[in-house]
Amino acid sequence: MGCKPPPTFMLPGVLAIIASILCLFGGTWCKFISFTEVNNSTDPVTLSYGIWNYLGYSTRNTISGEQVMMESCNYYPDNSVIIDTKWRSARAFSALTIIIGGLVTFWLVLSWCMRGFSGDRGKSLLRCAGMMYMFCCLFQGLTLLLMTSNACYNNGMVELSATALQNSLINFSGEFPTTCTMAGGGKATIAAVVMWFLAALASLKVEPPQRDPITVESHDVTYTKNQQADGTQVVTETVVKGTPVPVAAANNNETVEEGAAAADQAV
Repeated sequence: MGCKPPPTFMLPGVLAIIASILCLFGGTWCKFISFTEVNNSTDPVTLSYGIWNYLGYSTRNTISGEQVMMESCNYYPDNSVIIDTKWRSARAFSALTIIIGGLVTFWLVLSWCMRGFSGDRGKSLLRCAGMMYMFCCLFQGLTLLLMTSNACYNNGMVELSATALQNSLINFSGEFPTTCTMAGGGKATIAAVVMWFLAALASLKVEPPQRDPITVESHDVTYTKNQQADGTQVVTETVVKGTPVPVAAANNNETVEEGAAAADQAV
């Protein structure tokens, strides 16, 4: 009994794993959007913000007395930003995509090791995963609502960060654009949308492994009775092996034979 997987049967899971990584990267990183300092061509400062957190700056003095800037991702302080409906929607869709996509991908990869992932049942599992990946593709795309929310057009953290940096940096103009630009997290989100869509198509198109059916051996037995010269009788048994019969077919044949026998008894 063996399994004959097609060359591409693992493709949906691989694409979904890549999409999950990109989704997690875009949803949790603090560089989804950014504001780059204007009127400073030498060393402009870039302020970056994510769906859940922002990129904070702090200054430290080295042993030699040189001042350096440190970066770290921090959660938004209370009352620092006005989170509007679009921002809340982006957070909700980001969380839904991470949870649904992660669970379905884990279940799909785990099913590779199970016997049920084959034949018609495996095809049904893949179709179900494909539909869920379509929802992930939609939800992932809706996280881009952050680009049209207060995070991009009315972000109070920009002014707070500009004031803090102006007090700690010498070469700083303090001027930032009124609208944001897409940063690495946003680009990862767009890539995740594409990967979720490809994972959904692959789940709907790829065939699951086909396992060899469970068979039973069929054979014909013939008994021959011969009488010897001294009057004794010798019974000879002859066994002729047939082709293997699937269990389902064998059960059907037994059912037919039992039904025929019952009908003969009734007559």
